[in-house]
Amino acid sequence: MAWWKTLRLKSKDAEARRKALESLDADSGEHRMELLAASLRDEDASVRCAAVRAVEKTRHTQTMPLLAGALGDCSEDVRETAAASLGRYGDPGAMEFLARLLKDANAKVRLSAAAALRDLGWKPATREEQALFDVSTGNPPRVPVAAPAAVTALVSDLKHDTSFQRRAAAAALENVDDPRTIEPLLAAVEDEDATVRVSAIHALAKAASGPVAGKLLKLFGDRDARVRLAAAQALSKKSDPFFGPYFLGLLNDENFEIRQTAVQFLGRLNDPRVAEALLPLLSDSDSDVRQAVARALGTIGGPAAIEALVMTLTDEERAVRQAAEASLEHIDIHWTNSEAAQRASWRLEAMLDERPAWVRSATLQVLAKVRAPGEPRHV
Repeated sequence: MAWWKTLRLKSKDAEARRKALESLDADSGEHRMELLAASLRDEDASVRCAAVRAVEKTRHTQTMPLLAGALGDCSEDVRETAAASLGRYGDPGAMEFLARLLKDANAKVRLSAAAALRDLGWKPATREEQALFDVSTGNPPRVPVAAPAAVTALVSDLKHDTSFQRRAAAAALENVDDPRTIEPLLAAVEDEDATVRVSAIHALAKAASGPVAGKLLKLFGDRDARVRLAAAQALSKKSDPFFGPYFLGLLNDENFEIRQTAVQFLGRLNDPRVAEALLPLLSDSDSDVRQAVARALGTIGGPAAIEALVMTLTDEERAVRQAAEASLEHIDIHWTNSEAAQRASWRLEAMLDERPAWVRSATLQVLAKVRAPGEPRHV
């Protein structure tokens, strides 16, 4: 039967050659090794993979060299198979070859090499080797900045076929300051998976200017609130007035965190023209947003914000009331004597009967501060 299998190994049909390899006996004769060596050069990758697995079953002086040679195959499937075979073969001498494969462009190949190295008891000798191993095993957050080969692997993983790996790679690149990462990350902010887009945005935050800023501004209109929030947070770290109109557009976003981020950014611009846009948000449904607005108006509101802030002194949330009072003191230490405060007092008195008891108490305290002695009060 040996002659028949040999004949099938020379068949023009790749499937026949592959099956012939899979059915070979596990002997280590010289003729068999010659056939396997020839099959490792087969034009069909699936045949070469079968040849790798057949070589693994032998115990011959050429076994290790043949498997190590397959690590350089042009097919990622063959390299992956060869790495796994070397791990199972169990020869520590393979560690040197497998360690080089941690720099492979293909994530599956790197993972196979890392798994084989782990099975062989390999330990990284340098920080770069540790970084490469971490990337290969899907643990990229531990990657040090000074590991160029690891950065290359992470950039490659931004195109991985699983969203988890793409997200992990983007998250790891947040700690890497390398210009090579910018273009791949800009492509990643258009990933079909929203969580990948979010991680890519955070990784780009450190370079949020020029083309990067333009890309992030476009994401203010993303369909996913998490993406819009990440883009807003990234750009909010730059107090650039150019972004002002874009953040104004976020004040009506359905997500309260986005509205809050927009308010905080606009407050830092210290532009009096922004105050008018912020005033309606003192009635926002979210208390964190109202608190942010109250604080921002203390910086940019000026006298025009006093009446609205006085009304906010009766907010249902104590933190909002405290922020409003601090802002009033910042705008004008004598705010209680202002015409705006007097106007607010009449409005507040008209609302007393409509408020809960504990809010009514806060309202009366405000009125006591604002109304001059001898003026009529609500009873």
